[in-house]
Amino acid sequence: MLKKILKSVVVTSAVLGAASFAQDPNLHIYLAYGQSNMSGQATITDTDRQTNPRFLVLRAGNHSNQKVGEFYPAAPPMGHSASKVGIVDFFGRKMIKELPDSITVAVANVAIGGQSIDLFDKDRNAAYVQNAKNKNDTWWIQYLNEYGGDVHKRIVEMGKIAKQKGVIKGFLFHQGEADYQMKDWPERVKKVYDQFIEELELDPEKTPILLGELAPTGDLGWRNDAVKEAADLIPNGYVISAQGCPAIKEPSYTLHFTRDGYQTLGERYAEKMLELLKAQEPASDSGKKDSVATDSSKTDSSKTDSSKVVPSDSTGRDSTSSDSTNSIRNMAVVRAVDSQSPRLFYDVYEQSLFVRFKKDGVEHRYRLTGRKE
Repeated sequence: MLKKILKSVVVTSAVLGAASFAQDPNLHIYLAYGQSNMSGQATITDTDRQTNPRFLVLRAGNHSNQKVGEFYPAAPPMGHSASKVGIVDFFGRKMIKELPDSITVAVANVAIGGQSIDLFDKDRNAAYVQNAKNKNDTWWIQYLNEYGGDVHKRIVEMGKIAKQKGVIKGFLFHQGEADYQMKDWPERVKKVYDQFIEELELDPEKTPILLGELAPTGDLGWRNDAVKEAADLIPNGYVISAQGCPAIKEPSYTLHFTRDGYQTLGERYAEKMLELLKAQEPASDSGKKDSVATDSSKTDSSKTDSSKVVPSDSTGRDSTSSDSTNSIRNMAVVRAVDSQSPRLFYDVYEQSLFVRFKKDGVEHRYRLTGRKE
């Protein structure tokens, strides 16, 4: 029986080896940027540190003994070293909860508190940084340095890696508090988005940007008209409502959301993205199974074929090894006909490829060396 199984999968295993560094269409990557509410300000809990192999961070900041440009199981801090919990944490967890098990979601988060949209503009960022240094406004430069000294360049670098390893599905944006007096802020937001689209050679019709409102109960909630204006200027731009998302009253200002506020807002980003993903899908096929769950008040559930994608046994396990996460994001290339057929899966803990199958209701697995486990 074992010889027959191994013979049947030899071609598949060769394909797996060849594809281990290839683009994975089931790896959905989002590029997030902005200021403090995007970096996250909620206190990190033990629950936040629990990882899922289907939710990854594409590390954009140089910290936590992790390499920039590598994928790791997502856990705070998701942005720079002082980031806490925020929008992207709850966005990613909601996405993997609703998407088929075949899909892995990754986020690259480049955000620094208190900074203007000009920091992200390739034409204005150098002058912006120099002006801050001239005024001795340098508390945030340490975080800029974690991003390589140029956040625009770092986002483009992450975008190029994302295109090589998976598919960029969109941008997540939350910024504007620092620019409350900037009358042409909407135009500058659009300019930066257009720069990223051009430099990463993305199709703007397939690459939305989700723009979150500022805290309505905060000091700058009145600026949400500008957020809407920015979204209106971008054909594929969408406002994410912050209504009902509470903000924390701090000694000098009220700008940051509470943990509950971040959760509600982050999940709304996800609900909108799920809606957009559904709209991008081809017409439903009666032969396809599984659905992409979305907000039922906005859209019906969609149908995708995830029944042929082999999941890993490592779901729910924590790993900080880049080799392990490389295996996680590439495991979806293995396919099987149904649950009774032999399946390949990569065990991230044992760093080995196995064949798994059921016989008479009992599950067996064999390492490809032929040794029975």
